[in-house]
Amino acid sequence: MPKATHAPGGSRAIQEIETGLRSLGRGLKLLVKEIGPTSNGHAARRRPVTPALRLQGRYMGLIRTLPRIKKSRVMSIRASKGVEAAIRMAKSLRAAH
Repeated sequence: MPKATHAPGGSRAIQEIETGLRSLGRGLKLLVKEIGPTSNGHAARRRPVTPALRLQGRYMGLIRTLPRIKKSRVMSIRASKGVEAAIRMAKSLRAAH
């Protein structure tokens, strides 16, 4: 943290506040090291990305940038032919977009 420069005769209260903030910052850093990744002591586990979740993410990423009419076409393809066909349609519509 860079030191602030004060005008001659700066307020002692400001200096005390800055000192207190630095001390608080050091204390918080020590606390984070002591606590570790989570409060219960276990490392946070990531949920595995299943193939279905990956397809859902790809579909959502493609469909959200399409205009409303093209989006409704892709949604109807998804309902009738499935997610893979909808993704192919969304990619082709995005290219034409």
